[in-house]
Amino acid sequence: MIAELHITDDETAAAVLHLQRRAYTIEAQLIGSKALPPLRDTIASLQRCGERFFGYCQGGRLVGAIAYERSGPTLHLCRLMVDPDCFRQGIASALLAFVIKQEPSACEMVVTTGSGNTPAIRFYKRHGFQVIEERETPEGIRLTKLVKRNIKS
Repeated sequence: MIAELHITDDETAAAVLHLQRRAYTIEAQLIGSKALPPLRDTIASLQRCGERFFGYCQGGRLVGAIAYERSGPTLHLCRLMVDPDCFRQGIASALLAFVIKQEPSACEMVVTTGSGNTPAIRFYKRHGFQVIEERETPEGIRLTKLVKRNIKS
């Protein structure tokens, strides 16, 4: 079941943070860097981020979450995470589809992921995203930016 998460609630923020650390630890391993900003988040930083969060619960447990910001016709996908114990169950696809339905007037969605995170890049391409940019952060992390236009199709 997917529902909006009220990130200002301490218990909800703690559950999201726990999930985020589990999920982004896997990405950190894939890209060979522990300098990922999501691994430095705290309950307070999540509560201040200004993103809209939705969670996927299974058996009463938060096993997936997605967060985004909207800027005009563009959705900026900030976080998409799935508990490693629940990979390859369609949770990320369900969350992505849910957000698209939540924002029917949006025209495009933009996301950035670690260039070495091959499973994530493959996932986004499978869902119609195209690579538009690659860059390196000051910490030496290679990032790939992808966009999906006409997100209804």
